Amino acid sequence: MRLLVTRPEPEATRTAERLRELGHEPVTAPMLTSVFLDPPMPAIDPVAILLTSLNGVRGLMRWPVPEAWFALPVLAVGDRTAEAAREAGFASVSSADGDGVALAALAMERLEPDAGPLLYPAAVDRAGTWTETLTGAGHALELVEVYRMEPAASLPDSVVAALREDRVDGVLVYSPRTATALSGCVDRLDPRPDIDRLPVYALSPNVAAAMRFGDVHIAEKPTDDALLALIPASMGTSPSGAR
Repeated sequence: MRLLVTRPEPEATRTAERLRELGHEPVTAPMLTSVFLDPPMPAIDPVAILLTSLNGVRGLMRWPVPEAWFALPVLAVGDRTAEAAREAGFASVSSADGDGVALAALAMERLEPDAGPLLYPAAVDRAGTWTETLTGAGHALELVEVYRMEPAASLPDSVVAALREDRVDGVLVYSPRTATALSGCVDRLDPRPDIDRLPVYALSPNVAAAMRFGDVHIAEKPTDDALLALIPASMGTSPSGAR
């Protein structure tokens, strides 16, 4: 199957590699670009670090991180973010294997509210209310914005042509902002492709809610493995003729 991968780089390339291993033909068109900020070093002494994305790890590592921080408990939203934290040198990393809600639950299970502040290197634009759950439970959260995501203004011409000619069998969408950016790019096309029945594989209900086209399928869990499990196995010739 020919599948459109819309997540930012370098994650888009990693997903494309996994799709090739599964016998699919990926086409990448990142709808967001990471722009890292240079915040001042927070004047806090955190007892733990919370990470919700690979960019959170990358943004954090742009700071002059104190050596002592590498021994702090690090709670990551999922396995890939946890892996990136370990690769960055953090010694005590745990994965919530889910979303922000799962991360908040893990933090409340592992950390005492009065132990001290929790450092959260975050995006400028954020979704969900999991941080409110933590603060409502008495945890002190030090949120520092370390990056923002810039939406793409348009789709590549080759992708537009493929959509208009029914040469795309499905679209992978990983975040609400990606879904919004992609839907906006499609809405601005004139004429707009007839893709209201195109399969869209969404990471979560929040992602699905932001889509404005397609036959949307939602992963059982907000993980890469669960999303890829939605895609039919590559057998024979796909509807687009890619296989």
